[in-house]
Amino acid sequence: MNVLLNPAPWQSIPQMLQDSCQRYQHRAAVIDGDTTLSYAELGIAVEQCANAIANSGVTAGDPVCIWAPNSRQWIVCAFACWNLGAVVVPISSRLKAREVGPVLQRSGARLLFSVSNCGGIDLPELLGAHYGRHQERPLGEVVTLEQVVCFDQPSSLACCSSYVGFLETGGSAEQASAPASGDRLAEILYTSGTTGEPKGVMLNQQQVLQAFWDWSDLGGLNERDNFLVIPPFSHGFGINAGILACVMRGMAHVVVDFFDPETVLQLIKKHAISVMSGPPALFAALAGQITASDNIGSCSTLRVAYVGAAHVPEETIASMQVTLGVQRVVNAYGLIEACVVSMTRVEDSNATISKTVGRALPNVEIKIVDDAHQELPIGQPGEVMVRSYGVMQGYFEAPELTTAALGKDQWLDTGDIGKLDTAGNLTLVGRKKELFICNGFNVYPSEVEDLLLQHPDIMQAAVVGLNHPKKGEIGVAFVVSTPSESCVSNFDESALIQWSRENMAAYKVPLCILPVDQFPLNANGKVRKDELTQIAMQHSKS
Repeated sequence: MNVLLNPAPWQSIPQMLQDSCQRYQHRAAVIDGDTTLSYAELGIAVEQCANAIANSGVTAGDPVCIWAPNSRQWIVCAFACWNLGAVVVPISSRLKAREVGPVLQRSGARLLFSVSNCGGIDLPELLGAHYGRHQERPLGEVVTLEQVVCFDQPSSLACCSSYVGFLETGGSAEQASAPASGDRLAEILYTSGTTGEPKGVMLNQQQVLQAFWDWSDLGGLNERDNFLVIPPFSHGFGINAGILACVMRGMAHVVVDFFDPETVLQLIKKHAISVMSGPPALFAALAGQITASDNIGSCSTLRVAYVGAAHVPEETIASMQVTLGVQRVVNAYGLIEACVVSMTRVEDSNATISKTVGRALPNVEIKIVDDAHQELPIGQPGEVMVRSYGVMQGYFEAPELTTAALGKDQWLDTGDIGKLDTAGNLTLVGRKKELFICNGFNVYPSEVEDLLLQHPDIMQAAVVGLNHPKKGEIGVAFVVSTPSESCVSNFDESALIQWSRENMAAYKVPLCILPVDQFPLNANGKVRKDELTQIAMQHSKS
């Protein structure tokens, strides 16, 4: 584990960017709508942005938050931060003000990049309306934030400027870059964004470079590929497999801000897309979009498709190969705390891709243990433990949580349940934790419960996940109303669903909210979520 079998050829992200901008200078680096940046132009844009960020007072080690959908400006801004040695803190554009404020506060960021039009929503103004305003600070309660920069038009929020105007503040002075070092933190990825103690996963530059150097190598990606990056950059996969892997391999990165099957099919044809990634439901939606008037080979440029799911139906894989023309489907397993853990290989059958998440990447160890952390034999299910160079540096300003997660000898406790076969393929069979995945996004029931409890009429809340034909999984919430409200006569489910849409990300909004007088409890006084799951399943069938 001390010597990498296939070390990445760079020690830091700035070194990688400089190398690729020289090596592939005439090739398209980023395609965003009608705008295309060559690698040479990308390098110039990054330098200009880094000058402006440095002029704002950001120095090496400082956090910079980005709360915006995917765009070329997002990419430029991230590389500019890394060139300065600053730390990128991505925030999902799907999160609402109540969820974003704690992340801004905990990270200590002074600078926030955002947009004033995110599907018709002014994100900075949303924060201002929720947290109040201050003459000297954009948000009175978020005490560290000093400046907000919008990639599009400036918001009406105080201390907000346009991206174009912000770039002009950098002038033509030489970039105030920090000495390149792979040990510098690259990003803090928050696993939750509520008032319920969000956890920030710290990853340094060298480990994300190595993880996605291996990931892209095993996928056979190269400078002839055009990569349609659909996952949001706020997600660990989007920022690393999307932004970093594209540049390290000299690929053209085609930006998608929000997924729409028809638009994506047009982009595949227009830009001869050869690489894509997303959950199985995304590819099923694309296949369903193709009509009888389309030629089956219209997407035949698709060479590699990455999916990330515990189980991928073989019929979905066949549809991707026949209808979409995908030459190779790759299933993979990773988590924010450990980057990429395993993936299938080119020689694997559809059955292996369907039922497993492949074998460990080079220099990554996987073991299956029981509740006493004793290793289990092949084929026996237990908790998945991971040890590798990609395991996080720790949780930001949370040493106790870090110790609990990493445990002895730096083995990461993933919370997932799985088993290994004789070939080393990992099959995920469940989750020790209650996390479920909706539309490719991790949903923690405790997050949704905490948000529901902020509604004045809800006294208790419990959320369970159910399988869903289109979304993969989706939450069902059970609530106990406050004494002033009657669950029977005054309960208004549609109003609660609407409140949820206004106060939490769309993928967290429960499919339904069911009233109960009390929760079923076990002998220790804990909610019996297994019983609630059975009730939810019966309700979904009715």
